[in-house]
This record gives sequence, structure tokens and C-alpha cells, in this order.
Amino acid sequence: MATPSVKPVLLSMEQIEKLRTLQENERKKSPLGIAPTIHVIARQLMERALSTEMEA
Repeated sequence: MATPSVKPVLLSMEQIEKLRTLQENERKKSPLGIAPTIHVIARQLMERALSTEMEA
């Protein structure tokens, strides 16, 4: 079985800024002032998008 080749996904600066805004919103909601990493937020958004696509 061949090993799939997976490359990193590059985001634009605008996309990264939007992720940072989401991260800051999460930090403000947290009583301890903590937030998920940009990578975690991006993975969660991708999972939601793929789940929505699969349901359509």
C-alpha cells in the first residue's frame, strides 16, 4: 500500500488574522484567560466544513 503524500496547507495573512480573532474571542470567554492554539482552531473549522459538505 502506497503512503499518501500530505503537504502543509498554507493560509493567507488575512485568514491567519481571522483565526487570531477567533482565538482572542475564546480567550475572553475563558475564566482562566486561556485559548486553543491557532492550529486547533483551524482543524476544528476544517472538520466542521468537511462535516457540512458530507451532509449536503
